[in-house]
Amino acid sequence: MATTGMTDDEIQLAKLGYRQELKRSWGFFLNMGTSLGYIGIISSIVTLYSFAFKTGGPQAMLIGWPIVSFFSMSTCLSMAEICSAYPTAGGLYYWSAKLAGDKWGPYMAWITGWFNILGMLAGSPAVCLQVASILAAAIQIYNPDFVPSLGWLYGVAIVYAFLGSATNSIGETLLRIFTWISLVGIATGVVVIGVPLLVMSPTKASASFAFGTLVDKTGWGNSTLVFQLGFLLPLWCFWGYDASAHISEETVNADTTPAKSIIYSLVLSIILGYIFLIILNFVVTDINEILDCPYNEDLVCVYLQGTGGSKPMALLLTIWTLFQFVFNTITGHNGASRALYAWARDGAIPQWFAYVHPESKQPLRTIWVHFFFTATLMLINFGSSQAVNSFSAFSTMGMYAAYTIPTICKLIWARDTFKKSKINLGSFSTIINIIAALWLVYLVVILSIPRRMPIVRTNLNLSPIMFVGVFLVINVIWLLGAKKTFTGPRQHITAEEVEEMEKAKHEKIEM
Repeated sequence: MATTGMTDDEIQLAKLGYRQELKRSWGFFLNMGTSLGYIGIISSIVTLYSFAFKTGGPQAMLIGWPIVSFFSMSTCLSMAEICSAYPTAGGLYYWSAKLAGDKWGPYMAWITGWFNILGMLAGSPAVCLQVASILAAAIQIYNPDFVPSLGWLYGVAIVYAFLGSATNSIGETLLRIFTWISLVGIATGVVVIGVPLLVMSPTKASASFAFGTLVDKTGWGNSTLVFQLGFLLPLWCFWGYDASAHISEETVNADTTPAKSIIYSLVLSIILGYIFLIILNFVVTDINEILDCPYNEDLVCVYLQGTGGSKPMALLLTIWTLFQFVFNTITGHNGASRALYAWARDGAIPQWFAYVHPESKQPLRTIWVHFFFTATLMLINFGSSQAVNSFSAFSTMGMYAAYTIPTICKLIWARDTFKKSKINLGSFSTIINIIAALWLVYLVVILSIPRRMPIVRTNLNLSPIMFVGVFLVINVIWLLGAKKTFTGPRQHITAEEVEEMEKAKHEKIEM
């Protein structure tokens, strides 16, 4: 292979076992923007606001947010430290493989990879259908008699999903432009929505109302439990920042930029999200009006109440909210398609999926697999919207498991052998890793608790059943043959080639 002109990033990637196939041109802001967009803090909050308002209310939202933020940062920091040492598109499963060693590495990579991939894919249908529901609510502002059919919702959701895949297929240059637009749109979203609400709101709630009102529409009748169920709002918001790791092979200074992006994207999302929640809770003064909202989405009632009943402004804010979802899908498809590409490259799924288009330098097959998987899962909504919501809840549980397994592997097998890179936690590494591992145990419990009582078919929380089911299935597949065919990350380049690359690099420097 040609070795002249090899960059430090390409040589580092070769040492990790891979050739440079994707175009490497992304800097910090684009990398960070991908994770910021995937988190999609405004779109996440508006999706979950109705649930959060009934499950703990303002108190659980504004007091619970900083609590969950603190513990989520332990997971984020642990991931960033490992990402700095192993910047590959595979991300999480690659880390597990390397940290668990030769004996346990392939198995831990198998578990991590499937939770990561399925977590990404399972969350898409609910997001797409949410966009359709918000569009229906926007129509209802001036046409309150409009009732969207399931077919109408599916059609809009399909168009939205198609937009995400098409945007990611058009080439690296245009994708960079769209990512920049997404970054700016998400970063300014709180201002665009928040300022009109603060200026036009005829009355403001008191601080005691915004921070002290506990709402329990769960049926549990236990304020302590309901307050903790309110943690689900930030828990469901705070994932997606692994996207920075998945595009590390396209990022310059890969041993620092993706790790920094993981941290900054979550920190920025925490800050923007908290400001947005404070604004929403201070402009809402009539709880019953929100709880009894006649529109498809309670969000519209919040906007109407916050703008003094102005339908034109409520419509504009709802439309801008829809744009937040567009930003989210562009970046979300980017990270997910790279994860699938890497998963195929290392043999967990057929190599056919590890295809990179020679001109666009995009993994086109995995981009469109993402679309078809989403389109298929959304058909379930014709039978049960609860099942779709359960897929979304499972995605959170699966993603957090994938986020934390590498950290657990590091604690068990590599606490003393892990070679820290440029971004590291120093002497705090172990304690932060332990907090992250314990946090996973807690959140799996809280995500498994029924959210409404009494339990009936329409409110059954299927996510823990799905989580256990997926875990059992991927273990059965492992035992039936995958353990013989999947050996973890493959070595796509020889040690001799790596040595030749380094030699050529040194010779170029000396010249």
